[in-house]
Amino acid sequence: MAKSDNFTRELPEGYLPVKTVDVGDKRFGLLMNLFGALLTVAVGVGGFLLKFRGEPGSAFPDFGNVWIFEGWLFGILIALILYLVLHELTHGAVYRLLTGEKLTFGIKLTCAYCGVPNVYVTRKTALLSLLAPFTVFSVAFLVPFFLLSGLLSFSFLVLFALHFGGCVGDLYDTILLLFRLKGKLLMRDTGPRQTFYVLSDGEPDV
Repeated sequence: MAKSDNFTRELPEGYLPVKTVDVGDKRFGLLMNLFGALLTVAVGVGGFLLKFRGEPGSAFPDFGNVWIFEGWLFGILIALILYLVLHELTHGAVYRLLTGEKLTFGIKLTCAYCGVPNVYVTRKTALLSLLAPFTVFSVAFLVPFFLLSGLLSFSFLVLFALHFGGCVGDLYDTILLLFRLKGKLLMRDTGPRQTFYVLSDGEPDV
């Protein structure tokens, strides 16, 4: 049985499935996306009030000029598509670095995804992969948001809010790993679905 500190190719004896998170499931995926949208709005409004409360007009495109607004909206859309690709590639880079295994990428109606379906990863590996895009792009969007001004700063706020809401699935899995699922644990990540296995004897994790 191929095994390392980061993953194993076969499920060891005694590990039982205790939780499955499937964002590809339409009902669950809809709920997660709804919660993600609420997070996006909350973060966006909070960031706007934090920085632009005293000068709200300077943060927006000139709505009187439709070409400026459409150009800004198109730029945000292109940046968002690029971000989605880089987000999943960041998951994949961590998985590849820690396991060396073949990755799977795809997109469903409810989510884009990256997985490493042929192995069971440890809690540490799962957390590093889950949190990598959240950490990298939070820094990438927040630094210019605070350093720049006007429309550029507002644009990075929009991207950060969309990023934060879009990480809702990663953050949900992270909460499970940190606070809900105790003991020795392995996770199988097929992309849209993560299945968590816990050692049934209840030994403490290491």
